[in-house]
Amino acid sequence: MTVVENFRFITRGRAFAVLVLILGVLSAGCAQTGRVDLLERRVMGLSNENQALKQELTALKQTTQELQSREVGSVRQGQAQLANRVEEIQSELMRLSGLLEQMDHRMNKMEEDEKLFRDEIQQQMADLRGEIEHVQSSGGAAISSSRPEKPRSKGSDTLYKKGLDLYKQGRFHDAKKAFSAFIRENSSSPKVANAHFWIGECEYKLQRYEEAILEYQKVLSNFPKSNKVPDALLKQGLAFLQLGDSESARIVLKKLIRKFPRSPQASVAKKQLARIS
Repeated sequence: MTVVENFRFITRGRAFAVLVLILGVLSAGCAQTGRVDLLERRVMGLSNENQALKQELTALKQTTQELQSREVGSVRQGQAQLANRVEEIQSELMRLSGLLEQMDHRMNKMEEDEKLFRDEIQQQMADLRGEIEHVQSSGGAAISSSRPEKPRSKGSDTLYKKGLDLYKQGRFHDAKKAFSAFIRENSSSPKVANAHFWIGECEYKLQRYEEAILEYQKVLSNFPKSNKVPDALLKQGLAFLQLGDSESARIVLKKLIRKFPRSPQASVAKKQLARIS
């Protein structure tokens, strides 16, 4: 082999080596580039996944906010409805309270009217009895008695009529004095029981109910056959009521109904018992 051939061989060998080297470098570069591309694709994929996750997270937050907003709105709406209902109930309670007060006022007014009417009737009855006694006294009507009467003091009938007149005028203190004087001057008169009753009536009008009860009791104890007994029992029961002693009033009124069941006084007593029972 000649030198030229050797040189060519060597040159070719070197060129081949360089080519191999270049190919190796290129091959390594290609491999490196492939890895970079792979990494870039992975990064891009991760970025896309991250973006998708961010979008999902944003959507989730928005959904959560919407739900919270709806819940808050629902709660507020429920609270508003509850507040409105409470106001309606309070308004209804106020209306019913007003109606109850009106009913109480009407009931009180009815009771007052009934009491006034009852007192007026009783007063009229008392006045009528007084008129009858006054007419009888003026006409000199005699009251029959199984026992002979003792002589009366002069002017005794005048005192009795004076007591009735003073009572009608509302001069109850003066009427008491006239009836008391009549009793002192004519203790055996059949009108003594009536005089005690009228003294009791004067005490009742003066709102001295205890004194009235004692005076009515004189009629009941000392003159059990007097025509004033039903009146005395009724007014005694009413006097106990005025004192707030319902139990004593109940006993007296029941006694009146039992002893004089068909009398007008018993009818009044029944109504009173119905009120206090």
